[in-house]
Amino acid sequence: MNILFVGVECFPFAKVGGLGDVMGSLPGVLNNLGEDARVILPKYPSIKEELLTDLSFLASFKVYVGTKPTDANLYELVLNNVHYYLIESEKYFGPERKGVYNCEEEHDGWVFFQMAVLESVKYFKDFEPNIIHCHDWHVGMIPHLIKTKYYDTLGHIKTIFTIHNIIYQGDYPRQTVKKFNIKFDNSLLGHDGKLNYMRSAITEADFVNTVSKTYAKELTTSEFLSYGMRPYLRQKAKESKFVGIINGIDYSIFNPETDDVLPLKYNFNNYKEGKLEAKKALYEELGVDFYTNVPMIGIVSRLTEQKGLDLIMEIIEELLYECAFKFIIIGTGDERYENFFRELEKKHPYKVKCFLGYSDKLAHLVYGASDMFLMPSKFEPCGLGQMIALRYGSLPIVRETGGLNDSVEAYNEYELTGNGFSFTNYNSHDMLYVIKYAFRTYSQKHCWDILVQNAMASDYSFESSAKKYIQMYKKVLG
Repeated sequence: MNILFVGVECFPFAKVGGLGDVMGSLPGVLNNLGEDARVILPKYPSIKEELLTDLSFLASFKVYVGTKPTDANLYELVLNNVHYYLIESEKYFGPERKGVYNCEEEHDGWVFFQMAVLESVKYFKDFEPNIIHCHDWHVGMIPHLIKTKYYDTLGHIKTIFTIHNIIYQGDYPRQTVKKFNIKFDNSLLGHDGKLNYMRSAITEADFVNTVSKTYAKELTTSEFLSYGMRPYLRQKAKESKFVGIINGIDYSIFNPETDDVLPLKYNFNNYKEGKLEAKKALYEELGVDFYTNVPMIGIVSRLTEQKGLDLIMEIIEELLYECAFKFIIIGTGDERYENFFRELEKKHPYKVKCFLGYSDKLAHLVYGASDMFLMPSKFEPCGLGQMIALRYGSLPIVRETGGLNDSVEAYNEYELTGNGFSFTNYNSHDMLYVIKYAFRTYSQKHCWDILVQNAMASDYSFESSAKKYIQMYKKVLG
């Protein structure tokens, strides 16, 4: 099968969140399984030059955003046996653009990119997609464009749309549909009187999936979590065209046996020594007093309301007062959370340390050093942090939502099963109880060893996910 992945993030070219990880890892795994998966994305000025040394020019053409013609250039390169197509636009992805998002004329840029993708197909060498796999709302109009404006040339191509986080939908005034040079059809494109990319993709794609089974269920049962998209997804599910497939992680990057950031590489057999050395290195980097090997809780996260930080704010003082542990936070985000953790560190300098920013080195050290990884999300479509933590033998403490529920099995002390700890309700004292339970279990070394072994043996590789995607592709192609 020939699958063209379309999205606006892709590691290592441009990555902001989990979307970039999926676009960067899944095509290569699919290719290893015998498919031909390729990727197309914008040629951002922020892409590192060393990635573009083997770039080859394919074509130049014009794309009309409304009545304005815009020049587009199409390039191709092969990296790690994956073909990448890059679309260049001086106007929308020129030198003045500082990142992937929040740029001037951002919407016009997504309009341009989607139509440029469809114009590009005729210029590919020895590749004609059977499926165009669209990732997230920025490319959500492509299924409709194929069924209307590009039907004569591309109508034979099937489309799949993946919802990575339904909270971001791409809604605009209905008249902005004129930028595509098509008519507004409220029954296909509209939601709350606006043009809505997410609704358009859900309705018009041949198949829709999201990034975990539990999140798929939540989107069809909860009006709160579906942000208005529930009726459209329920219809898709009724047609048996909506599923949840959990993401994976790249074990060539996240693996304590090969991770060069760790001072001592480890597996289950020497995980205690490995974590101890990682603690020493992390605490030295952050300036934390290392006076005893007490358990460490780690967080690597965007600091936003979605991540359940309000629960932590409600109980952390009590937890710090009653329990001996280190609390390390790596992340950046909303000012109120940054200020809270900054002040918490000042009050408890020997127990708490926060790095307000992102450092790949510190993130790897946190995964390697932490004994527990806290992720009490209000909602979590998939989540990657808990999967990485499992691989490093850091037991996740999570709320049972979305992909957290699908990847973390709560500890059963009677059967000695599970790979982490979990709580159901979005309630700070429920979380507090589970954290204290985790501390008690940590003191029972035999039980803890079994849990760590279960965690490190959990398989959340992209290969497992890729096989499920192949089943979905075959179903779409009949």
